[in-house]
Amino acid sequence: MGAFVVFQIIFSGIRKILQSKNINIDEYALRSVLGIIYILVLLFIMQSSIRNANESWIYINFQIVSVIFYTVILSVHFQYHIFGPIILAFMLFNSAIYSWQSWCLAIILIIFYYSLNYIKTHTKEKFPFFHYMLLSIILGSAYWYFTALKFSISNDILIKEIIYLIIMELFTFGYIAILYTDIESRTALFKEATHDKLTETYNYDAFDIDFRSLFKNTAVTNVKSTMMMFDIDHFKNINDTYGHLTGDKVLRSVVKIVQNIIQNTDPNIKLYRTGGEEFNIIFPNYSVQSTQEIVEQIFQAVNHSRIPIDGHLINVTISVGVSEINESDVSVNDFYSRVDRALYHSKRNGRKEITVI
Repeated sequence: MGAFVVFQIIFSGIRKILQSKNINIDEYALRSVLGIIYILVLLFIMQSSIRNANESWIYINFQIVSVIFYTVILSVHFQYHIFGPIILAFMLFNSAIYSWQSWCLAIILIIFYYSLNYIKTHTKEKFPFFHYMLLSIILGSAYWYFTALKFSISNDILIKEIIYLIIMELFTFGYIAILYTDIESRTALFKEATHDKLTETYNYDAFDIDFRSLFKNTAVTNVKSTMMMFDIDHFKNINDTYGHLTGDKVLRSVVKIVQNIIQNTDPNIKLYRTGGEEFNIIFPNYSVQSTQEIVEQIFQAVNHSRIPIDGHLINVTISVGVSEINESDVSVNDFYSRVDRALYHSKRNGRKEITVI
């Protein structure tokens, strides 16, 4: 467990350093590469300490648990080419290249790795604890059987080591199961606190946090950032004519249209519901000019939509205000007020238009 915690500390530290230097990273790739290096370093250090010793098999259980760590905790997809050079280097290091038992051990590790990935991707359970345990006990016992043949280990020691392995696996998978439960709980709480329940987009609290962070970051880095604010035109008439349930369906439909465009353009752009029928979109690292195409795309997509609800086709239009953070903005209120003025200019001038200030 200590080894897992140390890895997480190292990973978090490296990620924070890269982020502080504004280096964009694929966290999944970083975790995968760092995980491989971390495990290999640990295994080679351990193996070096017992090389040519009488009991050179004492870290076998850690090798098996390392496969669990890399596959289940790091969630790295199965890649055949990873095992070849690693196993070959390990065998050369231990002078085991001509040992048939060693090749059997290598094959078992590959099967174990593949099977863990298969369980992870082909079971509907969030964390298939019993599937993992059963597989680990069977293949772990097989691994120890060939280890016993190679090193002439007595049956008493073999049974003890298998029992130790089962205990380690219980603790390992139990620990991972707790992590999954904790992550799911925190994710659910975070989503409830930062997302609008009706439309499932980000809410005002999330907007306020991100908006202030964007303004501060722009002031420090001088990177351009833009915001779009839009209202659904005559939304009160929709509620009064068709009812609030219909109004809710209209809100969800508009959000779906906008989210699809954002996801197909740049996932870093975020949509927020900041009022009843009022929405904001933050464009980090975008100038007004660079947002023009996506703003127009959203505007046209919503305005040409006809939302079918209870046998009716409801025509929806939006009014839009857009502005970019500039040097004259002393506070977040300066920038927000300007975007707000742009929106109300559109609404006062017949609605269904875009105003850029």
